[in-house]
Amino acid sequence: MVLFNKKAYPEICLKILKDLEDNLPQHLTYHSLCHTIDVANVCNNYIEHFKIDKEMARLIRIAAVSHDYGYIVSPINHEERSIIAIKPYLKGQLTTGEITIINGLIRATKVPQQPKTIYEEIIADADLDYLGREDYDVLSAKLYQEFKYHDFVSDDKEWLLLQVNFLEKHQYHTEYAREHREKLKAKKLNELKANLIDKNTKFKL
Repeated sequence: MVLFNKKAYPEICLKILKDLEDNLPQHLTYHSLCHTIDVANVCNNYIEHFKIDKEMARLIRIAAVSHDYGYIVSPINHEERSIIAIKPYLKGQLTTGEITIINGLIRATKVPQQPKTIYEEIIADADLDYLGREDYDVLSAKLYQEFKYHDFVSDDKEWLLLQVNFLEKHQYHTEYAREHREKLKAKKLNELKANLIDKNTKFKL
């Protein structure tokens, strides 16, 4: 996957992306370098749509490429791991206030998402942008493979129920995402519910 508008990213971002490329475990079929670039690209679209100023756009881009950096070590509490791990990149390059903003942006991607600013809403929506896209099934299959590796789910039925529950609880935060992603997300939720019925599962919807 190609990083859009690459020239707008500070050198910090390119170094972090190289680290991810070199060090992310191969079993991360979903939380891969492609996912990170995808989130960065969606953030770039939001930056242009909302006409975010240059300085805040720079912080959003740094947070976007860093938000899953902690997966190099573990999926558990990876947001906080990311914040700790990227600190050496940021120290001396950014102010304390800017680092605090980036930390908040990364924490905004933690599920259940609780963004507090429009900028945090942007990265939160970008992180789960695929829920309302045509490539949902492709990316969902990659996430299922990863979850099975970590024993987060045991079989197809459990995964199906997990998706239904997640989509029912999820909400997009920005007006843009609600307008452009909710329709397909709702359609996919209905499809997944129908699949549950077809499989005659005993799970409660």
